[in-house]
Amino acid sequence: MSNERGATYLTVMIVVMVMGISLMALGKQWAIASKRDKEAELLFRGNRIKNALETYAAESQIRKATRANQFPLTLEQLTLPPKRYLQMVYKDPMTGKDFELIKVGAEIRGVKSRSLDRPLNQVAFKKAKSYHDIIFQAEAAAAQSCQSTVNPINPLLSIPCAQGNAAVSTAPSTSQPSALAGSALP
Repeated sequence: MSNERGATYLTVMIVVMVMGISLMALGKQWAIASKRDKEAELLFRGNRIKNALETYAAESQIRKATRANQFPLTLEQLTLPPKRYLQMVYKDPMTGKDFELIKVGAEIRGVKSRSLDRPLNQVAFKKAKSYHDIIFQAEAAAAQSCQSTVNPINPLLSIPCAQGNAAVSTAPSTSQPSALAGSALP
């Protein structure tokens, strides 16, 4: 009878060990899936903020009388009426905290994550050693104001850019974030 108890105990221990190994493998798969979801959310939120900053800056010429700055001083300014550029101020999905702000003077030009973890998605986050290296930054307003050079009334007659904007490249903006650490701000 004591041999049967020992064999039962050994069998139960082996089953518990196999279940533990299976749960550990399942936990690793869940962690990877969760990290991929957070990366997708980082791309979504970062690009939303970048687009909101670009739109805000592009409209600064129209709203000169009511705005003192070309870019907002806080992300909350992007959520205020009369025109809401963002529905809410997004948090960094990688850390759950506020994004780190990229500023020129007091004006916000972009955001980046505070996380120092290495990204899994090396296709979307090219050359990024950490999430902190991924920058979602608005393009220079000079390039934005000179992108449309076609006269809408007469397409054969082009509208010249201002002299200060003539040397600015007007390449279309991509929705991919730049992954340059320490890049120079405009």
